[in-house]
Amino acid sequence: MAMRSWASTAWLALAFSLWFVRINAAAPEPQPEPRPEPQRTDLILDRPAAGDLAAPANGQTLYILDESSGDILAIDPFEPTKRWIAVAASEGKVAAGDPLAIGCIDTSMLAVLTRAAAGWSIQTHRLQAGKAADPGSPAQSVAIGRPPGSGVTPAPASATGRPAGEDRPCLAVSPSRDWLAVCGLPAPLPAVLRAPIAGARIGAVSARACPILPAEVLPSAATISTAGEVVLFAPDRGSRAPAGICVSFYLPPDPRRLLHLDTSLATIRDAAFCRADGTLWVVGAGVAAAGSRGDTGSDGSPAAALEGLWRIDAVMRNERQSAEAVCIARLDGARAVTCLSERAIIVTHGRDRRTVSRIDPTQPASTP
Repeated sequence: MAMRSWASTAWLALAFSLWFVRINAAAPEPQPEPRPEPQRTDLILDRPAAGDLAAPANGQTLYILDESSGDILAIDPFEPTKRWIAVAASEGKVAAGDPLAIGCIDTSMLAVLTRAAAGWSIQTHRLQAGKAADPGSPAQSVAIGRPPGSGVTPAPASATGRPAGEDRPCLAVSPSRDWLAVCGLPAPLPAVLRAPIAGARIGAVSARACPILPAEVLPSAATISTAGEVVLFAPDRGSRAPAGICVSFYLPPDPRRLLHLDTSLATIRDAAFCRADGTLWVVGAGVAAAGSRGDTGSDGSPAAALEGLWRIDAVMRNERQSAEAVCIARLDGARAVTCLSERAIIVTHGRDRRTVSRIDPTQPASTP
């Protein structure tokens, strides 16, 4: 009954309710063999502080935020020698603010979530291949606001599910490109904010029609599904079980939660949907499910905790809709993900020095 892709949650609820009457009669599925490591191509090796990733719908250009310099690098993800600075760093990262997250509005417009002394804002930059945009002259700057005091104090790690020092908000543009979401800003700002997009212009950022989360919950990652749902990842503070990361679906403008499932992962740092097939990809850490890399061996030894690229599958478990995390590629320090196609998942990973790699889950790694 496993479903790799996530269709509209409204459709899933109806479909699963019809399956309930037949699920007990279904024969148990055989456990899959542990999968081989997928094909991996390293694209960026000389940016040790590589961070957030973004790509337009056509997947022809990949943007990488350098967290150290503030540069936003552009490359051809299939010919990585073709690269240039898309948005140059401002001197000292003071004038334009500290860039923390990026997203593509379209093929020629990049949105950058920034933090400066004056507060948080979204800046947009018009892009030209081979040329660096001036961070001090954005096409648009939309203020978000600031909390009392400095307005830049990160939330405690216990409220986000991220290790200390990794608390960063995220920016996600809807597949329809007519709105965007900002998630994970520190309190008292709302945990989820939205803004309309008209052409290349961003409207006012507000919490109107957004999910309302408990004050102690801050998403560790967020994305937008192919059906336009806001998908949030956060610890389940109301559960009696150890606080793992749960995935929740919301369909704006309705702020009510449609679906809330335990992913079984201990940490999720970033997430992305594949436009082509609706697969939900995340990077983080947890214990592998059956068929994952590092699953329990034939001797019955316990599964080890893994870190890397995971696929979150929709499954039926004990007559209930559930989620199952399957580790596709082991990658230490995996921290950002974006999906170009079902054969090109881009991941930033590494601890002391980071690497940006292209993963093809449809092909096994070549052997020497």
